[in-house]
Amino acid sequence: MQHHADPMRYVSLGTYPIRQPVQGGQLRANAIHKVLRDCGWETRHVLVTPNRGARREMEADDLFIEMPRRFRKQMARRKWRSDVATAEFIARSSSHRREIARFLDDFRPDVVAVEQCWLWPALREYVETCSPEARFSIVYSSQNVEQQLLAQEAEIAGAGTDLWSARRAADIESDLAAKADLVVAVSEQDAAYFRKLNPSVVVAANGVWPRETPVGLDRWASRFAGLRTALFVGSGHPPNARGFLQMTDPDLGFLSASERIVVVGGVADQIRSDPGFLRHRGADNARIELLGMQDGANLSALIELADVVMLPIVEGGGTNIKTAEALYSRKPVVATSFALRGYEQFQHWPNVRLADRPEDFRDVLAQALRSEPEALNSADIAQLDTLLWNSTLRKLPELFAALPRRQRQPAANPADGRGRVLHGLLQRLGLRGRS
Repeated sequence: MQHHADPMRYVSLGTYPIRQPVQGGQLRANAIHKVLRDCGWETRHVLVTPNRGARREMEADDLFIEMPRRFRKQMARRKWRSDVATAEFIARSSSHRREIARFLDDFRPDVVAVEQCWLWPALREYVETCSPEARFSIVYSSQNVEQQLLAQEAEIAGAGTDLWSARRAADIESDLAAKADLVVAVSEQDAAYFRKLNPSVVVAANGVWPRETPVGLDRWASRFAGLRTALFVGSGHPPNARGFLQMTDPDLGFLSASERIVVVGGVADQIRSDPGFLRHRGADNARIELLGMQDGANLSALIELADVVMLPIVEGGGTNIKTAEALYSRKPVVATSFALRGYEQFQHWPNVRLADRPEDFRDVLAQALRSEPEALNSADIAQLDTLLWNSTLRKLPELFAALPRRQRQPAANPADGRGRVLHGLLQRLGLRGRS
């Protein structure tokens, strides 16, 4: 048994490494670990993945499980998404579930968090087979409503998601959300959905860390000398490219010869190969710079030099960390109203311009490039600090520490007293409204 003076312990279970975060889910999981460690917690991460190279991105004390080659072949043959495939693999592999159970028994965490929902089959079994000494709480660390997101993608041709995957997501996520001791959502919209399954839900918004020190400023400034630039940053997640192409037509003839859109991240390759973009490549190539992947320091330089940051986001789940990054940049932002979900308090903020129709978005983007931004006052700048991770996640350590601990037993009914006790705690911390 742990002595009360021992540090609290936290384990996350996920399908991607988090030590060197790049995309949104990694950034959020990494931030939760950092905020907890800053409060004295010990943390570990369990990774199940088809990607052998991910081992290099693990801490020495974490657990790495690589799917075997035969399962990866089956995954490719059936064209499974990697996240859904991970859930199938861990549900079928009793030896790997036992490996995770041994890791948890040895570390004796106070809180076990499932990042997204895919490794719930392993933890669900652990509740019934764990060491008699184990005392822990289960947290669903959600980044969106997976079943809704996959159902949307299943309706989009070429998105790589089928109805079977969407149904599998619904089965796994609904069970986890109902049985968790706490669900952590990224927005009030997601929280409202999860509260239909479990009264113990809290919102901890996505955030940012202060930008890295820029490098290469002179080089990038020379490259874009005499130009006004709008920066678009996005991963290779298909909705990023679809949103950009939808909101820019994709004919960029609405920009003048001295205006450029600068695209950073994996989304650049998707835009480059899109048939609609290729049809306009003569005009577009003169008005767009597809820079692809850049490290944090070079991205900081590009943000520093940008005149506008654009957020042409029209679909997806949860909230977008890129929105928090754009707002925190202090640059003028041109966005869809969809891009600001979870950040509605900034809708009427200085230098934020919203447009939801493609023709309006293009007009507003051109206006922003051809005008100077409003100066921010001290209150505006102070509001930006609410976007930092240590602000958005600040109440999680106390909440996690106060959760009821469970021990080996069949999974409990989510409607039992645990939910009512935690509901009162959430009210006391100001994280839930009083009914």
